[in-house]
Amino acid sequence: MGMWHRFASLKLRILRHGPHGDRAFGLITGLVVAAAVVTSAALVSTGTLDDSWLTAAVSILGFMWLLGPILLPGAVPVLNPQWFRTLPTPPFSIAAALSPSELLSVGTVVTAASLSSFVVVVSGHDGSTIIVAFVAAMTQLFFLVWLGRSAGALVAFMLRTRIGGWVAAFQMSALLAVSFAGWVPVAALLIPDLGIGHMEAHTGSVWTELPDQLERALLIAPTGWGLAAVHVAMTSGPLALVILPLSGLLVLGLLLWTVWMMLTAAVLRQPPAQVGSRITVRTGRARSLRRYGDGQRPDPMTAVAKRELKTWLRDPQRSLELRHAWMTPLLMMLLVAPTAWSWSLPFIGVAAAVFAAMVAINTYALDGTAIWQLLTTPGAVRADVRGRQLTWMLMFGLPIMVVTIILCLFTYSSLAFVAMGAALAAVGAASACAPLLSALMPAIGRDARERISTGQNAGNPAGGQMMSFTFVLFASTLPGILAAVLKLGDGWAAHLGFGLAILMISNAAAGPLTVRRLTITGPELLVSMRSV
Repeated sequence: MGMWHRFASLKLRILRHGPHGDRAFGLITGLVVAAAVVTSAALVSTGTLDDSWLTAAVSILGFMWLLGPILLPGAVPVLNPQWFRTLPTPPFSIAAALSPSELLSVGTVVTAASLSSFVVVVSGHDGSTIIVAFVAAMTQLFFLVWLGRSAGALVAFMLRTRIGGWVAAFQMSALLAVSFAGWVPVAALLIPDLGIGHMEAHTGSVWTELPDQLERALLIAPTGWGLAAVHVAMTSGPLALVILPLSGLLVLGLLLWTVWMMLTAAVLRQPPAQVGSRITVRTGRARSLRRYGDGQRPDPMTAVAKRELKTWLRDPQRSLELRHAWMTPLLMMLLVAPTAWSWSLPFIGVAAAVFAAMVAINTYALDGTAIWQLLTTPGAVRADVRGRQLTWMLMFGLPIMVVTIILCLFTYSSLAFVAMGAALAAVGAASACAPLLSALMPAIGRDARERISTGQNAGNPAGGQMMSFTFVLFASTLPGILAAVLKLGDGWAAHLGFGLAILMISNAAAGPLTVRRLTITGPELLVSMRSV
């Protein structure tokens, strides 16, 4: 039995007997998307839908293979190559044997189901066209799988370096900014006068097909080469124009496969002891020790805040999240500012609070087994919780409010008071839920003392992030809802008062809840961290 067969069998057993929740959800969601793509292909084959929409659907599917690894940097594969670095086999040979197992994934199944739309769209043509569609689907799948795998390996490699970490952070922040604010320029073109109360839509002619320039661009990209070959075969075009894109997909797939094997072999050659930390410890510098007399003890909450500020800058995972939290709103501002919807810029403060909450909801798990010091020191839990809330306000809350005020003044937005109230409420909810969700939903990864680069597993806090996203976004709408329900008009006092009240109530209520949760479940959390 070859080594590749053993690796594939091992991955199948892990998939069969390991946790199924995330994979089942991804498979069901993906198959729903695949069904939509196949349905669009059936509508195209009957002439009900223009084929440009199928081109868009297939291209978006292909782009997701590239964007996925960027949005989930440092994700640990099912078969981690580091497990096999001690095998008495050359690293490149191990990587080559691992490569067939990379084809076994939920993404491969979903993509294969989606690309069956190639065969569906040519179902009314002759046998040779159907064969071309089948070959196009296979070569497109081969290219997309190794596009995603090589992108994931490259992002993991980049995260091991400081410059690469900045590049990866910028890529993810740019994608998040486009995801959350990319629709604003389009909406500003359709309803340019919304900021002054006019709802007239400038839609022009209704699209029944994509613009020709956009469709050509999608077909020119490698993600559309398979469909381009199918289009040529359907129109009985030259054979060379069918073979050329299919050959291009095969060659690019082989190159990306080689890139993945080279990056995986580099990981196999790298012993854990040689991974360098980005933290420089200066032992030669003299430090003055501050002496405190009777009654002059330092405030425990202040000490926690100082420690947290240093940790946010030193810990690799926290520093990466810190970049995301600030890069994303800034890039959103660049997208919104040039449009006719510049009046909405103050509302980016709400988005900034949402992102800042999402990056701070796993701090206890990121600290790892160091939590034993907190649990064994009498009275330390309350100071720790309050200190983390204070740190969040200093790092995120106060700057968000200052920037929101500046944007309100410079944009002369008629909804500035609504944005201010929403930002106050969002900041309060975010600073409250960050330590609370960190205690309620810890995502445990590699311990902090062993995690010295952003490419290492730090846990997957997606569940807590989605909950914080929902909670903070809902809290931001409360001042406007309360002002409308109580018919207090559009005055500044109502929105600012409700926003400030939500800020104070959220922080006052979340503190004791977090303290109680840590006191009760802290020992269990410590045991879970030690078992990883």
